[in-house]
Amino acid sequence: MRIEILTRNMDKKPALLTFLAEKPGLYARGNEIMVDGLQVIVGQNYIYITTAHWEWGEKIVPLLFSIVPHAYSSSYFEPVTDQKILVTATARPLPEIIEKLTLLEHLDLEALELAGQFQVQWQSRDVAVNCPVSLMVQGGVATAKIKFITHFRDAEYHCRQLLNQISLAQVLRVFTPEVTTPREEPMVDDLAIAAQKIVAPECCADFLNQFQGQTLYLAQHDALRACFNPTGHLTFRQVAQKIEAELYLDKPEVLTPELHRQLTVMLGFTELTLHRIIDKITLPPHILINTLGFAKDLQFHLFTRPGTFLARYNIKERRMTISATVNLTEEVAPERVAQLYQAIERFTERVLQSIR
Repeated sequence: MRIEILTRNMDKKPALLTFLAEKPGLYARGNEIMVDGLQVIVGQNYIYITTAHWEWGEKIVPLLFSIVPHAYSSSYFEPVTDQKILVTATARPLPEIIEKLTLLEHLDLEALELAGQFQVQWQSRDVAVNCPVSLMVQGGVATAKIKFITHFRDAEYHCRQLLNQISLAQVLRVFTPEVTTPREEPMVDDLAIAAQKIVAPECCADFLNQFQGQTLYLAQHDALRACFNPTGHLTFRQVAQKIEAELYLDKPEVLTPELHRQLTVMLGFTELTLHRIIDKITLPPHILINTLGFAKDLQFHLFTRPGTFLARYNIKERRMTISATVNLTEEVAPERVAQLYQAIERFTERVLQSIR
């Protein structure tokens, strides 16, 4: 197998290099980086990645996506990427491939030749990513051209959830047996701390004038963003005569007493939510009830676990949602957020331990 990935989005260079820097055996020479079966060439306006191991592609493809405000609806986001992928691999038997195609353009069973197209889609609520694939098979060797197309838009949280679903291996399994099928692991989203509110223009101005960190103007989307860390931020967008403020934090320690004061006194935030989804997790009823403390809900497929936070599990969809709301008007709100964050993390670990 040979996987080639090309992107011209040089903004992804820091994320890619940071990811590779954590790997043992990293070797760099000029504009070339090599590590354990992966080669990366960083040009002036492109990044070219090659590997013979599908596991590398599975990790790198999601890294090359970005989440940006939607061009025509700045209160929503969409995942974008310009990456193009070329894969050469051993082909599955043609009958196995044919049943997965959406378009069959050429077929010669005697010569073991096939040309066609198929697509894979991932979706999180209203936002989706389609992966159209052009496939050719000749003499037992498959060559596939892969790209990604985004459809619709949604809140930033759902875009992040969507990126967690994207899997190059899922695409490759359609046409090659070289990708093994590991035991399906649950998909655990980042634990998000979020809030959204319409604020007056003067409140937005007061906050940004007193903010001591990095502030960005997203010119293409006409938005102002106060950055707390690489992923946590407060983004302002104009809506009619007022401003929409959207808060997103990935760590509770970012909510300092000073930020708490600014959010409540200056911007009028009254509450925020902690939210996580664990998808593709199989839990039998006796584990839910006897081990994890759930109770059968009146809805047929639903189990719930009330308490300091609410956990809901849909046994048919194999999806668990964990959420909590914090009243920001209370002085102890930052401590409450930290406590809930740790409690949800501990509970998540209990859930994952119950299936091992």
